[in-house]
Amino acid sequence: MIAVAPSRLELPDDPTVDELPEPLRVAIAGHWLHRASAELGVAVAFGALLPRLRDVGAADAVVALARKAVDDEQRHGELCVRLASRYLGAAVDAPAPRDGALPDFGTGDEPSEVALLCLGMCCINESIASEWIRSCWEIATSPTARAANHYHLRDEIDHARLGWAHLGSDAVSASVRLKLRARARSFIAVNRAGWVKPDEHLPSEGIPAHGHLSAADNDEVIDAAVRDVVLPGLARLGLA
Repeated sequence: MIAVAPSRLELPDDPTVDELPEPLRVAIAGHWLHRASAELGVAVAFGALLPRLRDVGAADAVVALARKAVDDEQRHGELCVRLASRYLGAAVDAPAPRDGALPDFGTGDEPSEVALLCLGMCCINESIASEWIRSCWEIATSPTARAANHYHLRDEIDHARLGWAHLGSDAVSASVRLKLRARARSFIAVNRAGWVKPDEHLPSEGIPAHGHLSAADNDEVIDAAVRDVVLPGLARLGLA
């Protein structure tokens, strides 16, 4: 049975939000609106991945996780908009989803294309995301930040599981595994580059009480996630 997060997180009473200086509240709101666009775009991407997983014979549990991921990311986007509104003290509209089109890796082979998507989107990106969100939750003291990061984290772990479960299944052949192994390091490098890109909305020292890492801590968390989660996972599957 796959656990499902509550459909809507009730944001707690949190005077620490109102106590922040206005420039920091505006900065945090900008961050959450950027996150909203990203989360909604990922929902589109998982929606496109879902039928392709079915078509290549992915296990029922994997398909169920993909279906759940679409709903999860849509809820995450809605929560991010509400967080932006809370920090601004005024309602804001949801931004347009970031481009969620899936890349074509040029293999000419659908099982390989789907496996590579799972490698990049789930095994690498969502595993990094899980560790990053966990770190944001750990440093936060604001009830709002702790609740939001906990809510996100329980879903991100399932999105990573989706990829690991598919790549570890019989639906991925030995020949496809060779293609994954050949590209794994380059996929890690591409994902890492996106995660260590400075957040244009937040100060470089972060806002720890509200769950925002400093730039230096952010990069350390990303490298630890790759070293301690992604690489061991790939090694276990014979892909590193």
